[in-house]
Amino acid sequence: MMLFWFIAAGLIAIGLAFILPTLLQRDPPKDDRAKQANVEVYRDQLTELRADLTNGLISADQYDHDRDQIERRMLDDVTPSQVETGKPLSDVALKRIGVAIWFGAVASLLIVRIGLHFSSIELLASAQPTIGIFLFAVGAIFLFVRTNRAMAYALALLLPLMGVAIYLKVGNAGALNPSAMAAASEGTTQASIEANVAALAKRLEQTPDDADGWAMLGRSYVNLQKYKEASDAYARATTIKSADPDLLTEYAFVVAMNNGRQLKGRPYELVKQALQIAPENPKALELAGSAEFQAKNYDQAIAYWQKLLQKTPADSELGRSVSANIEEAKTLAGKK
Repeated sequence: MMLFWFIAAGLIAIGLAFILPTLLQRDPPKDDRAKQANVEVYRDQLTELRADLTNGLISADQYDHDRDQIERRMLDDVTPSQVETGKPLSDVALKRIGVAIWFGAVASLLIVRIGLHFSSIELLASAQPTIGIFLFAVGAIFLFVRTNRAMAYALALLLPLMGVAIYLKVGNAGALNPSAMAAASEGTTQASIEANVAALAKRLEQTPDDADGWAMLGRSYVNLQKYKEASDAYARATTIKSADPDLLTEYAFVVAMNNGRQLKGRPYELVKQALQIAPENPKALELAGSAEFQAKNYDQAIAYWQKLLQKTPADSELGRSVSANIEEAKTLAGKK
């Protein structure tokens, strides 16, 4: 629990670090304003120079030479700290920001009445009127506080308080308890996963041409070890996207799993189809080698796996597995 609040406090501090320096900054001395005007002139010159380069009026070498000269003159006129110094927000800017925030506050209170069923709007509705009050308060600071320094102090106090208020409104402090988190994770049962998969299948009935959706459904069934249903889903996906080698190899895998891990027949046909489209596809090469190994065509299996090994780091898990398969195939082929 304490760790969470420390992290939250750190994030608030980072946010304030972006806001407060500008508000606390003083106006530059009058004597420096002429130098700042010069900086703007130099920036305009650099902009024009880039435009000339883009339009082909000068060469790249000429651009580099002229840019260096302008930058040197700018450094002679103005120190780096003065170049980067910005001005505090003006009264007009503060009022504009305040009005914009008030519009946001009104919109946040009205949008939840529209009746749209989006998760973000539902979350906004659950946080009202806290968020609306927070925005009105921030807007009032920008509208009625007359000095940047006073505004900085007000925001530094208000933002953390309102952040805690919003969290207490929409958050769940109890979820920070380790035992509660463990209980929540146990709540993700097999039944709930299957319910989500069923919902996806139902949605695809309304959008039957969604190849990516059918592929996702197939992968979901694979995770549930429902290979027959996965095979049907991949069949729909490959009907729509027949030239996708990755889909074809995934389809071949689930058909093989549904057939007792045997790649002979339809799975190997799909693998060959994938190799015709993408001869270097790693998954297709791996399955092709396994299919030939199952058929005791060890030389062909070795050829596929060696081709795969050329594209696989030898010290990777896949590389070690393929190397072991090649050695086994060589032994069975009588080459060792």
